[in-house]
Amino acid sequence: MISFLEFAEKQVDYAVLECGMGGRLDATNIIEKPEVCAITSIGFDHMEVLGSTLDLIASEKAGIIKKGVPAVIIGPTVI
Repeated sequence: MISFLEFAEKQVDYAVLECGMGGRLDATNIIEKPEVCAITSIGFDHMEVLGSTLDLIASEKAGIIKKGVPAVIIGPTVI
């Protein structure tokens, strides 16, 4: 919330928000209509929450993608 307050005070046009864990359960999902969603890597991190296989982890990370919003995947798919 502090970052959103700072963005409002500085009247920024665009802000890049990095997901903490990434995916369906991430706090950044409070933004209903972002300009774009990006997934930079899919690897074996946060497995206790995201899942134990790359398919499960990718499915959870895809949870940031919103209908009608462009989405890009950047970088290696496995780290």
